[in-house]
Formats: sequence, C-alpha cells, structure tokens
Amino acid sequence: KTIGFIVGTICIVGLGCMIYLAMDKPSTSMADSITMPVENNEDNDREVVSFLAVGDNIGHERVYTYADENKGSLGDGQYDFTRSYEKMKETIQEADLAFINQETILGGDTLGISGYPAFNTPTQMAQGLIDTGFDMINGASNHSLDKGFEGIKNAGSTWRQFEDVIYVGTYDSQEDADTIRTIERKGITFSLLAYTYGTNGYALPNDYAVPLFDEDKIRSDVEKAKAVSDVVIVSAHWGDEGSATVTEEQKHYAQLFADLGVDLVIGTHSHVIQPLEWVTGTNGNRTLVAYSLGNFLSTMETVDTQLGGMLSLDFVEDNGDVVIENVVWTSLINHFGDGTFQVMKLKEYNEALNREHFVLKENLPNAIEVFTKNTKDIIGEEFHFDIGE
Repeated sequence: KTIGFIVGTICIVGLGCMIYLAMDKPSTSMADSITMPVENNEDNDREVVSFLAVGDNIGHERVYTYADENKGSLGDGQYDFTRSYEKMKETIQEADLAFINQETILGGDTLGISGYPAFNTPTQMAQGLIDTGFDMINGASNHSLDKGFEGIKNAGSTWRQFEDVIYVGTYDSQEDADTIRTIERKGITFSLLAYTYGTNGYALPNDYAVPLFDEDKIRSDVEKAKAVSDVVIVSAHWGDEGSATVTEEQKHYAQLFADLGVDLVIGTHSHVIQPLEWVTGTNGNRTLVAYSLGNFLSTMETVDTQLGGMLSLDFVEDNGDVVIENVVWTSLINHFGDGTFQVMKLKEYNEALNREHFVLKENLPNAIEVFTKNTKDIIGEEFHFDIGE
C-alpha cells in the first residue's frame, strides 16, 4: 500500500506539472493578483484613504417641503431628506471620508423652520446627510447667525449626537471653538478647520461663535491642527456670489493656507463652480485649492447655480508622508420642477429631465452640452473630469 501510494502521488504531481506547462503563461494582471507581494515593492506600505467633497447644501423652502411630503403628513414636523440625495448616495458612501457644506443652520425646530433669507433648516437634515454618507460637515457660512446664538447652540447639540462625524464652523463655547476636530481613517488622522467671510450683517455674539477670516487666528489654528493630525483640510466660505472669477482676497488666503502647509482647501459660497488649482507654498509644498464647488442641493433660480461639482481624490500615505493623488472633478446638476428636488451627476442627466427643469427648460434647453463645456473652461485641463460625453 505504501509503494502504491508513493507511485500514485508521483503520477499525480507529474500530471499536474504537464498540465501547467501546457497552459498559456498567465497575463501580468492575473499574475499580480495571485502572487505574494514582492519585497521592496514601493506600493506595499502605501495606505490609501478615498475622499470626496461637495458644495453648498441649502435648505430652501421647496427643499424642506419636499422632505416633509416624503415622510408622514404634510406639516407634521417629520422630514425625510434622503430622497433628494438618493442618486448620489452610493458614490458618497463608497468614499472613506465625505465633506459637505451645510450652508444653512440647523438652528432647532422650536425656533421655527424657515427658508430664504433667514434660514432655519429642520434638524432632521442632519440624519439625512449622515444616512447619505457624509461625515465631515461645515457650518461656517454667511447664514450661521440666521437664528442667533440660540440657533448655534441648537446646531451644536444636534451634530454632537452622531459618532464618527465631525462638525465645524459654529461653536457654543470658547472650549468648543478651541477644540480641533479630527477624524481617523486607516491610521491617518485628518483635521478640519473652517472660516467664513461674514454673517450677513448679524453681529457676532462673542469671539468664538463663528470663525471669520483672520490671519492670526488662521496661523494659530493651523499650527494646532498640524500638531494633532497628519492632514489639514480647510473649509473656506469666500468669494463673490454668482461669479466664477476668483477674487484677490481668495487668492491671498489660498496662498496663506499653502504657506502654512494646509493640504486641501474646499471653497464654498459663490453657488457656482470656480477653478481648481495647485498652489505652491513657501516650503515648496503644494496645496490643492478648490475655490468653489458650487451648489450641491438648492432651488436657486439662475442658470449657472444649477451646475455643481464634486471633488474626489485619494490621500496616500507613503513612508510617513501623506500626499494627494487621483484628483477627479465630477459635474453635478440640481434638478427640480417635475415634483422632485434632487441632485445627480451630469453624466446621468438627460434631455427629458432638462425639458422638465424649472429653470433650464426655458433658459438653457441644451444644458448638458453647455455645462460640459463650462466645466472644462472653468476648471481647466490639468485635472481629470467625470462628465460623461
């Protein structure tokens, strides 16, 4: 039995060798997928965190009325905002980190829900954004004080209910304002800072409630952020509304952020898209600056405000350094006018929807073609686009 077993084994092994030699050589991709990592492979120690950012999420009356219609009875105080984001949800949830600018304050429902010009967005918007996949939220905007300091306190208590989510831009105490928000993914720690150009004329109730652009404060904040994180991201609420042109003030602060070693600047406020560029700091470092991602969800009634952008990229850790790679700009479009109020990718839009759009059906019947061209003209040719042509 022993001799027979040995002979049989030799035959099986030999047959296996002949079959292998008769096979075609595996392709490079197949070989890479089945072989063990090669020693000294540069990619072995690279950790990759995928990131995306979108622009202004605005709680217009039509937006929250649609959410009201989607849950319970109209006027019962129950809202479901997820329908507005359902066409973006899968993409957003796939990212390791996702940023959004919550333009309008979640000031507490007891203060009265309201739209333009002094907003108070239902607190259930927070759950809607979390369910959609966002975990980095900015609240520093010109609407931060629309419901006064009481609104800021209510917003803080709302966002603090969620774990593994960071909210910046409004603060209800000095200690709150002094605390650098950080979040970790795959061993990489990210910090988020936020500043706004103003608060629509509302006087600041104290020194800490809403962070305004101030060079001394920015220098101090960035220094503290760099001490507790590997990556520093800044949310900058700046620029001129309705203009795709970057202002001198935006350029000034973009350069300051680069000089201080900030990794990424996410611009908001203009409600239209603005250029994307690398800014070189005094130490030779490069800071990626998205001057404006435009609107994410809104029902503004001008043509250019229907086109938004989503910035996608990878933060790659390699031997202790974290760099930005694989930068992609995806065009987005607000759609409303046929009973729905949604945001979607421009490449998934079609002419039938264009004919139903409240703004575009009369003012821009060829919106897909025009928005595709406008994206390339404004963003520039240096970066990759996900437009769908």
